[in-house]
Amino acid sequence: MFGPFEVHTEAGELRKRGIRVRLSGQPFQILLVLLANAGDVVTREQLREEVWGAGTFVDFEHGLNAAVNKLRRALNDSPENPRYIETLPGRGYRFIGTLERPQPTAIPLVTESFVPEQPVVPRSRHLSWWLASTTACFISFVVGWQFHNPPAPLPSWKLTRLTADAGLSRFPALSPDGKLVAYSSDRSVEGGQDLYVKQVAGGEAIRLTFDGAGNTRPDFSPDGSKIVFRSNRDGGGIYEIPTFGGEVRLLAREGLDPKFSPDGSQIAYWIGGDAVADTVPGMGSVWVVPAAGGPPQRVGPNFTSACYPIWSPDGKYLLLVGYTSERAYDYSSIDWWLVATDGSVALRTGAYDALNRAGLGSQDSIPYGIDIPAPRCWSGATHNVIFPTLSGDTRSLWETGISLATGKASGVFKRLTAGADHEVDPSCAAEDSLAFTNLEDRTDVWSLLFDLNSGTPKGGPERITQGPALREYPTLSSDGGSVAFASTQSGPLNIWLRALATGQESHVASSSFMQRYPVANASGDKIAFSSFENGKRLVYVSTPGGVPEKLCEGCLRATDWSRDEKALLIFGGNPYQINLLGIASRRQTALLKHAAHNLLYGRFSPDNRWVSFTERIQPNRAWIMIASIDGPRPIPESSWIKIAEEQAEDWANWSPDGKTLYFTSARDGHFCLWGQRIDANSHTPVGPAFAAQHLHGRVSYHQDGWSARGGRIAMVLKESTGNIWLMSHAGGR
Repeated sequence: MFGPFEVHTEAGELRKRGIRVRLSGQPFQILLVLLANAGDVVTREQLREEVWGAGTFVDFEHGLNAAVNKLRRALNDSPENPRYIETLPGRGYRFIGTLERPQPTAIPLVTESFVPEQPVVPRSRHLSWWLASTTACFISFVVGWQFHNPPAPLPSWKLTRLTADAGLSRFPALSPDGKLVAYSSDRSVEGGQDLYVKQVAGGEAIRLTFDGAGNTRPDFSPDGSKIVFRSNRDGGGIYEIPTFGGEVRLLAREGLDPKFSPDGSQIAYWIGGDAVADTVPGMGSVWVVPAAGGPPQRVGPNFTSACYPIWSPDGKYLLLVGYTSERAYDYSSIDWWLVATDGSVALRTGAYDALNRAGLGSQDSIPYGIDIPAPRCWSGATHNVIFPTLSGDTRSLWETGISLATGKASGVFKRLTAGADHEVDPSCAAEDSLAFTNLEDRTDVWSLLFDLNSGTPKGGPERITQGPALREYPTLSSDGGSVAFASTQSGPLNIWLRALATGQESHVASSSFMQRYPVANASGDKIAFSSFENGKRLVYVSTPGGVPEKLCEGCLRATDWSRDEKALLIFGGNPYQINLLGIASRRQTALLKHAAHNLLYGRFSPDNRWVSFTERIQPNRAWIMIASIDGPRPIPESSWIKIAEEQAEDWANWSPDGKTLYFTSARDGHFCLWGQRIDANSHTPVGPAFAAQHLHGRVSYHQDGWSARGGRIAMVLKESTGNIWLMSHAGGR
């Protein structure tokens, strides 16, 4: 123990006054090394040897600095006035806090294994250290990575930093010969995301686009002469541009992640919603379009959802994430599939089961928006598939084999990177080099004082939460005095309540199960939320610190309270429909339903006579609707009123006077807050939608929820910084 902190080595946890602090991976290991050598200098080389070890590729200097910064944030420590961790410039670090040592005890060995059914051929690194004192305290901590397959000799890797921007540079694409890298960056003074290209060997980057309209995810043609990319301009789509700049050409409306076929004749992409789970029917579809122009053709129309396609090296197949169930969250129906573009072959690889056996892909990753890691490129050196996935609380790059002869995954996984930040966006060249993004994300709840009736902000957004944790879906009390949100700040994703005046935070209902989607009643003294328990989805209601009451099982989410607090709006079913759930009776009444479209995100108007909702008409297109609840139920579709058409779905929030509906929209190339005036009599839209608050730049909205009440807006905003790196064999380029 030191200060208010306790280190539990067996559980691999840091706790503050009994509450778990989100800390794992290299930052936690560094803390253990410093504690084992309390009062002594631990050099950077010692940390490199004991924490990073050999056999994994990482930029050590950047990784160490980032890991120490994360550790300091978790301890609320300052490098200028340290209480616990002192920096000795040019040498290393020293723990200077006061330790309270426990009685001697032995801690069992902790290991992580991959592919357990394979013969064990270990390739491990172990960390062992002892806290010694006159009280003979003994603590042992071991982190073991074991790969259960005969390993090939480790190559000697070389790292080259390709960008050094202060903001966000990501989505690298290597040219087939490995000499050029194209990427997206907000490095310009305007701050929007534009495309750049530069020589891998060095030199200045050439700017290719100038509108800042979300120009991302480039990919080179096989001859290196053209680049396809995603842009949010003109409603969004797949565009092409010459490699060193020139006229931009539209290839397909909408679309994400474009990829040239190996012969350059076609481009694969997918249409869908990045913020929707992969295990939701209708969230995505895969298409190919001729590079010379022409109508797109859908690939794998029998999938209820498909996304993230990459071409096989021979160009005969697309490897994609496919889902086959008509029901949401049916994990037996998701996998990587090899699919012929003509529809003649669709082979299930078995990668999902293999990933789960290896602990690399499971429903536990749902809080981060991922049901299964997405394949990103085919290595030119090993012919394996490269993909990023969560390892602890960061993402690392891994590779695995997929047989083109049998269509089956090998079940053997090799870790390529192990940094303190997220390593994502891998791009493979024909030779043995790999580019990726080293990304750092922070998600916090922000507050914006706002006159909701006039549509006028009263200042800029202010951050109201701090610390290294995931946060999402804030909900305000009616007076704007408190905000509830889901957070991993104590371990599992649970519901927290924060008093905005004092900053005091407390658990609404602590649980080992994942909790999400809180919605507060008017006074803020009751919170309804969703819980995911042993494959079941439930909705509970609880007072802060009280005992949760189960309201329903199988319903996905509550979205609003009636003004008398006697009922909740919920949605679920197939397709999703919106029901009214009685708090006392636990009975559900169908309020809104459609034969083919999913209906979700219902919100009551201030007078409790109208409801706003989202009608998802396509995987990436939705309508913001309203309907009067005075009349028959379910409410007839003929009485629904369309308020807005959006490329990405979102829920709406009403102004207090009921004359304005607010929603987020990417119509200007960024997810920003927009408003739509509503006629008081007809309840039809009046005039065009207006921009209520722009959210451009590296602090941006990513559809993790927002709430408008009590003269303010609470939103989860993500702050991202990152740069591009190259991984190649030493002795090569």
